[in-house]
Amino acid sequence: MLEANVIFTIDGVDISIQCSKEDKIKDICQRFANKVEKNINSLLFLYGGNQLNLLLSFKDLAKDKNEMKVLVYTREDDEFMCPKCGEKIKLNTERTDDIISSINNLKETIDSAKLMIENVIRISSVNNVNIQLKGVNVILNSLNEDIKKIKDKVKNLLNDYQIKNEDNNYIIAEIIIKDEDVNKNIRILNSYEECSRGNPDGIIKDKIFNNEDEVKKCEIKINDELIPFNYFHKFNTKGKYQIKYTFKNKLTNTTAMFGCSSLINIDLSNFNTKNVTIMAGMFRECSSLTNINLSNFNTNNVTNMNAMFNGCSSLKNIDLSNFNTNNVTDMRSMFRECSSLNNIDLSNFNTNNVTNMNCMFYGCSSLKNINLSNFNTNNLIYMNGMFAGCSSLNNISLSNFNTNHVTDMGSMFRECSSLKNINLSNFNTNNVTNMNAMFYRCSSLINIDLSNFNTNNVTNMIGMFRNCPFLKKNNIITKDKKLLNNKNIF
Repeated sequence: MLEANVIFTIDGVDISIQCSKEDKIKDICQRFANKVEKNINSLLFLYGGNQLNLLLSFKDLAKDKNEMKVLVYTREDDEFMCPKCGEKIKLNTERTDDIISSINNLKETIDSAKLMIENVIRISSVNNVNIQLKGVNVILNSLNEDIKKIKDKVKNLLNDYQIKNEDNNYIIAEIIIKDEDVNKNIRILNSYEECSRGNPDGIIKDKIFNNEDEVKKCEIKINDELIPFNYFHKFNTKGKYQIKYTFKNKLTNTTAMFGCSSLINIDLSNFNTKNVTIMAGMFRECSSLTNINLSNFNTNNVTNMNAMFNGCSSLKNIDLSNFNTNNVTDMRSMFRECSSLNNIDLSNFNTNNVTNMNCMFYGCSSLKNINLSNFNTNNLIYMNGMFAGCSSLNNISLSNFNTNHVTDMGSMFRECSSLKNINLSNFNTNNVTNMNAMFYRCSSLINIDLSNFNTNNVTNMIGMFRNCPFLKKNNIITKDKKLLNNKNIF
């Protein structure tokens, strides 16, 4: 734990350091502050545990002010409410060593001042001599030179974290340019206006997805060199390039923002998404993307995650542990063709309002298990192709699924070639109209429990069990005569 120190505000910079000798130092500092309140604007004492965690904030940030505050906190899991942006912030502390080093330099100076202050207090107590403001100013003046030297370093470290400033809403991305990509137009950014294709389900572009006005005010730097804004860029040599996107607007729509097949890494830890409501196709067709940092993503207001990671075929893991999906209604094709994805934890997903999961895991051919035990599907209507092409899937439990409102189950388990058993005895299919190719090419399927199936409203069940060579009619548990008597299902 850091030794006890005081906080000073010198030249508009507030600096506070953890105090461990609370009672003694607090008393000394308070008495000292009473005499020099014109020089010291505030005192702040922070008490916590043993693990150091740095939280920084900008105090009353305005162009005509130069006030900053450094808070060295020792509570392991604390968060700080940013006064400007109104968000809780828990800092990434990758560079805490630099800040600690800076503060340690300041610590020696403050320790010296503390001793002088203690001596003044001690003399005052013993000899009943009043502390004069002039005498205290002499002490402060001896600190000014050292404080000023460190002030700039502290400012630079604060700027590195870019916490609150709306103008510092940026993304860092890396791309690899191969020989065949040199001098070609490589898409480095996108907008829905540029993206004329329909979404994965073939629905025509909707004007509400248009984000061109927001995206166009982005500043783009490649290898730290500012370039004229363009959705495309020509790279004259092969190699790895860093792109920094700084967005001047508050984004509400990130639809189809990235569609770069050369993108290999993207860091969104400084990307402000608190106003975003639509993330449809945000990383669609980023087929070379191997890493993505979503730890600071704010999805509180998002309603649409349609095709968000569609075509991210090189991603093996996606950490979505901080995602808030309370307001999401559309998750269709969200992980479509994420063919390298071998693990996904959706235990925190709230799907209460989701109505569409069409093709959600379509083509996730490396997934062996998907735990959806927490999914609430009370409002779900569309499940077409939800697990189609999950050829490695050998276990799936959907016992908690409520399918009362579902109308489309076509191709739901199509080409799930590793599944041997499926228990769907809890499925309510009263409103389903489409079961076309529902289990098509489930080539390992031996047993299936459909004991609660009602196909009265189904108009299409062609090929429902086609190319399921091990599945025999008597291994299909069902009371539905229409289903068993339909010759087109095999």
